[in-house]
Amino acid sequence: MATRLTRCVVALLCSSPLAASAQRSFRPDTARLQRLLVAEDARGTGRDSVAPLLEGLASSDPMLRRVAVRAVGRLQRPDLARQLAARLTDPLAAVRTEAGNAIAQSVNRVRRLASDSGQADVRWAAGVLAGALAAERDPAVADALAEALGRLPFGDSESARSAERAILAHGGTGFGAAHGLYWLAANRGTTGGLSATAITQLYRAARPPSDAIVRRVAILTLGLVNGLDSAIVFAASSDPDEQVRRLALAGAPALSPAARATLVRAALVDRSPIVRIGAIAAARVGAPRPDCAPIAAAIGDPDAYVALTAIDALALPCADSAAAVSALLQILDQSPNPAVERRGQVPAHALVALARIDPARARGPLASFAGSAQSPRRAYAAHAAAMVGDTSLLRRLAHDGDHNVREAAIAGLSALAKHAADTLFIAGLASPGYQVVLASANALTGSQHPAALPALLDAFDRLSAQRRENARDPRVALLTRIAEMGSSSNVTRLQRYLVDFDTTIATAVGGMLSKWTATAVSAQPMPLPIHPEPLARVFLARNITLKVTMARASGGGTFTIRLFTTEAPATAARIIRLARTHYYDGHTFQRVEPNFVVQGGGPDASEYVGDAAFMRDELAWHSHFRGTLGISSRGRDTGDAQWFFNLTDNTRLDHEYTVWGKVTTGLNVVEQILEGDTIARVVVVGSVP
Repeated sequence: MATRLTRCVVALLCSSPLAASAQRSFRPDTARLQRLLVAEDARGTGRDSVAPLLEGLASSDPMLRRVAVRAVGRLQRPDLARQLAARLTDPLAAVRTEAGNAIAQSVNRVRRLASDSGQADVRWAAGVLAGALAAERDPAVADALAEALGRLPFGDSESARSAERAILAHGGTGFGAAHGLYWLAANRGTTGGLSATAITQLYRAARPPSDAIVRRVAILTLGLVNGLDSAIVFAASSDPDEQVRRLALAGAPALSPAARATLVRAALVDRSPIVRIGAIAAARVGAPRPDCAPIAAAIGDPDAYVALTAIDALALPCADSAAAVSALLQILDQSPNPAVERRGQVPAHALVALARIDPARARGPLASFAGSAQSPRRAYAAHAAAMVGDTSLLRRLAHDGDHNVREAAIAGLSALAKHAADTLFIAGLASPGYQVVLASANALTGSQHPAALPALLDAFDRLSAQRRENARDPRVALLTRIAEMGSSSNVTRLQRYLVDFDTTIATAVGGMLSKWTATAVSAQPMPLPIHPEPLARVFLARNITLKVTMARASGGGTFTIRLFTTEAPATAARIIRLARTHYYDGHTFQRVEPNFVVQGGGPDASEYVGDAAFMRDELAWHSHFRGTLGISSRGRDTGDAQWFFNLTDNTRLDHEYTVWGKVTTGLNVVEQILEGDTIARVVVVGSVP
């Protein structure tokens, strides 16, 4: 109950008519809201800087106060965090909750900048959050404050123990308190783990009548601190909640061999695929070369994720390796079952697994995969060729017309042939595929080839001329190689990038030129303008959904996604705009990790290729629960409109990736997506006022 209440209060929006009426009563002036949201989306660097955000903190309109508090926290500026403290006593519970989250988010970057001044900011944040928690009388707000306190980036165990005592004394028994203890355990390298008192509290929280989400986090946290004994493991393994049963398997290493075998046997026939997937990992623990017979049996599971996980698990040593090889060869010899695996997934995974444990036997079927008309099968052939050491095949695939196949081949050649293949890597720099350029630039590390530097400079100029922010990764890799091979003779050619549209690139060029010239060279980046979006109108929109139809060749089926317009208006606005222009139609899901995520929705079936302009993160109280969607990124504010679906609760991703929606119908369709599956079309249902 505490969890649902917290989420409802924070969003100021639940499904009841009373909540909808309350939402209307809080509706702010659209123009003022738009100005505030634009300032947030510009990260305080736009025309109005942070002025609209600071004005909003003192607004008489509670909705504007709440949005302003959240926006200031999203800037992750400790210098502004102190202006949030007054909102911890705001008359509105939702604002107090948001203030706790914002203060924690403001000092989040200290985890990466652990200076003395940074830790002073953390200690200040801990003090005000602990004080607010002790004074808070609303259980839902207290629960949220407990989570915020626990996730501070503490630099010493004494501060962490003080925070833990505050959580145990005042945080209650909801999701937030359990999650706060999780963060303390996850950062145990500096916090020292958890006290015996906290572990006892988690033991109680891990059993009914605690809410299922609380039980999940409690089991997860106990696993981090090696607190899963046989009693709690076997109790959790029969829990009515499938995610609790899955998490219980993390305690398998603590059991005796006989007890472990009993636990795994039961989990391998569990009615839930996510439990069976977890059982495959648990079957491998406890011995360097475990019995893989149970894993081999799981290859025949009717669920594709379970079958693929079992095949991948056979790539590791087994006590009966001959049986594993036999099982993999049988897969490669038989006709695939299209009801279980589309696009040749099962044999492709079997080929790679076989290449790892028996390279000689894998060479036979390798040629047929390399000659397949299906590019994903050729990509798997490239991975397998690298494992068996077939440089001849890799050289052929390094000329493949598919960028992902070429990327895999170049990576394999880099590991095997090293600089003997530099001519292929240099040729790869001219590819239009960002992933090929990135792999080629990385492969040229340490190269002495005379043609390397000119090709690197040409590739950098070409990608820079496209003025796409999401070209950052290959551009950084190119600059890194240029810095290694170049000299002061290249200064003139690179000076223009001191005013590059990407701050990261301009700064890197400034550092490189400073080193070459032995003088201080300053970067003056000129960021691209942010595409104007109707942020306030999207924020105020209700019941905006996406209807996603999968291609017939990808299994077909539809699912719907409700957009979190109030919590992530800029993200929602971008996705709505792209969907209406059919951007996502025909795009692919290129990453599938069972019991973790499905990711895709960008062109070229690569995580390095997406919408040109970066998206600002909108980190809120929504957790990465099963069925929610996040935005893929590679660092703060680097999303490029690719989605990922959470296949299980991934609460460790909270406060790091934007959660922008939730699957409301058709989750079974999502959980059957395989690598290479394609979206037929995305339709926006509902309108922006």
